[in-house]
Amino acid sequence: MSILGPGELHIRKKFGSGTVNRGAALFECAWDGGLFEAGLFTGGMFRSGQFVGGIFLGGIFWGGAWLSGTWEGGFDRNGIYHSRGDTPADRQPPSVS
Repeated sequence: MSILGPGELHIRKKFGSGTVNRGAALFECAWDGGLFEAGLFTGGMFRSGQFVGGIFLGGIFWGGAWLSGTWEGGFDRNGIYHSRGDTPADRQPPSVS
């Protein structure tokens, strides 16, 4: 398991399912599983895992679970922009009759 802590800065790196972020800043990174507990995720691709705390800013939330945190703006997997506070979890797909 890899634990990222406060004060760490990572640019254009890929993190997998064995990673826990507890305060690092990630710029233009790929998140492929793991637990995002705290820190900053900006300008990258969140593909899978759980976002449970921290700040999401200007990235693409492609997959995974949004459980909690501060959403400052970004895109969902359909290319729809969600502004501050309007997380992908807040939107429900249209019902099909």
